[in-house]
Amino acid sequence: IISWRERVMESCNGHRCNVVRRVFSVNFIVLFCVLSAIPSLHLASSLAVKTNHKTRAPRTYNKRRSLRCHATVFPWQPQPRVKIEPASRAQLMPLSKKSIVDDLAALCTEAIFEPASNRLAREIEKYLFRKIIDRYGPANENEKCLFVASDEEDRVLGCVGLEVVNVGVDGNPDAEDLEPRPLLEFLAVDSKARGRGLGKSLLKQCEEKAKYWGYKEIILQVKADNNVAIGLYKKMGYSVVSEDNTILRPKEGGLLGGMNFEPALHLCMQKELGSGILASLPKLF
Repeated sequence: IISWRERVMESCNGHRCNVVRRVFSVNFIVLFCVLSAIPSLHLASSLAVKTNHKTRAPRTYNKRRSLRCHATVFPWQPQPRVKIEPASRAQLMPLSKKSIVDDLAALCTEAIFEPASNRLAREIEKYLFRKIIDRYGPANENEKCLFVASDEEDRVLGCVGLEVVNVGVDGNPDAEDLEPRPLLEFLAVDSKARGRGLGKSLLKQCEEKAKYWGYKEIILQVKADNNVAIGLYKKMGYSVVSEDNTILRPKEGGLLGGMNFEPALHLCMQKELGSGILASLPKLF
């Protein structure tokens, strides 16, 4: 008597190849369906991410934190040191090895006059070279001082001049109220060194010097369309006292070269100097 298990085993042995083929085919079909479904699942997931990104609420940032992250100057970075000192006698001598008159003339030409061509710039530099020596050189017997701002490598970054001249309150030498007044001129700062407060520091040096000389006011003249300089002077306490359209400014000399002058409107500004410690000290030199 053959049991049912033996009958089943015989039937299976007879059709073993067919069973293997069927199983292999079924597994291959399942594997093919899975592999074909993976790209569609990836595309569906990417679309879902995109739709979620569009509908997602915008992220809010802390403004103070963002500004702090985008800062380019940090307190632990060493800042370049700038010294402001009166120009020495050797620095104002054109034939001296320590002469800086050329650098001062080039700086004032670029910062004050802003020439439109290289030819005009060369002519202005020659003119300022002689004027700086005449105003602040040893040959001038008036009270005068030329402050120079320089870096650690002794490169000129700024300058300002102060001279006591016999003029009116508006800087006019033909005015009726003539008396010795300190006149501020040649305030110039290199374009690469602006934004550090050099202009204010140079003005303060001149004001302290005028106090030390015993004067109670300081005057200057600035072109009427120089809004940057006028804004600085007003912040430092200067006020407009008059206008003058007879002051000459350099211009192109034409086809033959050289340089000519034309009148331009200038503002005359004044500041009252308060009494300080330096003003009460006696003059030793």
